[in-house]
Amino acid sequence: MTDRYPNQPIIFTDDAWIMSEDPPITPEIIWEKMIRPFEGMPASLWWAVGDHEVYHHETEIGEIIGDGYDLSELSDFERRKALNFRHLTETTSGPLTVISSLCREAGIEFLPRFRMNSHYAYYAPPYTDNVRPGFGRYRQENPHLLIGRPGENIPEDTIDWDIRTGKDYAYPEVRDYAYSMITEMFERFDVDGVEMDFNRHPGVFRREEAHQNRYLMTDLVRRVRKRLDEVGAERGRHLKLAVRVAPTLANAARMGLDVPKWMTDGLVDTVIAGVGWIPFEMPIAEFVEEARGTGCAVYGCLEGLRPLVDESALRAASYRYWEAGADGIYLYNYFTLPPTWIRRTIPELADPARLKTMSKRYEADHADRIQYGGHGGAFRNAVPAAQMPITLIETSTGRGPVVNIDVADDVEAARAEGKLGRCTLGVSIEHFAPDDKVDVLLNGDLLAWGTGRESYMPGGRKWPTLEGEVGLHYDIDSPPLRKGVNKIEIRRRPAADDVGNQPVVTNVEITITYQDA
Repeated sequence: MTDRYPNQPIIFTDDAWIMSEDPPITPEIIWEKMIRPFEGMPASLWWAVGDHEVYHHETEIGEIIGDGYDLSELSDFERRKALNFRHLTETTSGPLTVISSLCREAGIEFLPRFRMNSHYAYYAPPYTDNVRPGFGRYRQENPHLLIGRPGENIPEDTIDWDIRTGKDYAYPEVRDYAYSMITEMFERFDVDGVEMDFNRHPGVFRREEAHQNRYLMTDLVRRVRKRLDEVGAERGRHLKLAVRVAPTLANAARMGLDVPKWMTDGLVDTVIAGVGWIPFEMPIAEFVEEARGTGCAVYGCLEGLRPLVDESALRAASYRYWEAGADGIYLYNYFTLPPTWIRRTIPELADPARLKTMSKRYEADHADRIQYGGHGGAFRNAVPAAQMPITLIETSTGRGPVVNIDVADDVEAARAEGKLGRCTLGVSIEHFAPDDKVDVLLNGDLLAWGTGRESYMPGGRKWPTLEGEVGLHYDIDSPPLRKGVNKIEIRRRPAADDVGNQPVVTNVEITITYQDA
């Protein structure tokens, strides 16, 4: 059996923002605002059906947003979703039916997305004593099926605290519930498969049991695969199973996800690597290598947060994935951007040959973008440490920290062909004393201090917000700049009257441009 549509180079995800638009929404509004921008684009459209066991599609199994509540009990966000769901089910067959039908008419591959867990802090104020409706009844009625045990004393501001209200898939009741919800979406609706999203939010077992419980999650994935094949055989076409997992194979395994086995046993058609937060350091090549010869496609996830809202950084991260052998790019949380952005940017990101000579900005990834609280601990559980920020402390040997930036562009070849334009290295530092200096080396070559010390961040992207915040920028060439990992060493030379000031490197980036680009 074959797929209805071939794999597209871009998977564009949508967290169902259309359902929270001012009611009432209609099929015409859905078409114009949500579907039409993708018509003729090299992209698939995948749509989230709910969160926290509360859904906004026509399920016969799960809890539907607003059911059993007076509208006055709902937040504005929840009220709009509830009203739109009710209007669509009263005037049409329902939102999932409408959206899948519109995508089919437009020739767009469409998959519903099932969040395997959610760790949003719905107990936070003002809901400390009165859990809000969006939390859902499932967890309220089944506290014995959650990761945190009833009455268990868990320290706050820890990973275990932040994932305590999530479902624990060690329990067969939880796996059976997920199986029923997932299979209903392709049994009842004319879709092209289904995604099991393990990154919204990471953490499906107790941490101390997760690695040992890999076989339990594999059993669930195998059950879903079997049912997909049965339904696909009835319809005469292949139905796709996609999974989104942690940014490294080791982290996925530690969390109970045996991704290599899913690939080699033919259980999954598509693996999406990462949450999108460490796009310049995520080892996507290990996923590509693991998938080799299995027929499983590998996509790299990018999320619409800084730095990836800047198109030069987005191009760099995408090109890095393409050059590592990925089959495509998975765009998460870009659904808020306008149709003009979609129609301009998707064709660029989908075409590595086009990206090859477009300007790009590569950066060192940040560890300080993940905080504890709410679902922050869940992401800390899945995302490995990154390089930024770095506190510059004087060393006894005079050496400094080395920052690695992986550049996918073949800058040596571009230089030889006369196509390489201006390239720069930027270093952003906070708490930098007026007389402080640093030595910056690129792949062992010392860069001249006099090439640039500015009072703003490289590229003019951000004006200083802290006293002593500076941006250093250096014009660089190839060599020493090269394709692959570039090593930037930053050696602090403190002022003579230094009284213990500790500068902090907050960003390191390499910008590459091309002639006539």
